[in-house]
Amino acid sequence: MIQDHRITFQTWLDAWYWYRGAPHQQDAIAKLYVAIWEADPCLLSEHSEWFQRYRDRDKLLHSFMHPDGQ
Repeated sequence: MIQDHRITFQTWLDAWYWYRGAPHQQDAIAKLYVAIWEADPCLLSEHSEWFQRYRDRDKLLHSFMHPDGQ
């Protein structure tokens, strides 16, 4: 079964933590993009909930980067 071979959530997080844009990583991400597109292209929308959340900045970081708070 597929569940027997599924990576854990922690492994998923670790994979993104170690992403550095190396060619083999870019190739893997491209394959993931295609798989997501084929499964549910709405997940790749700029307005998808996960992408909006991913792009949100921490308030401290936001205020540090933008002194006017914007």
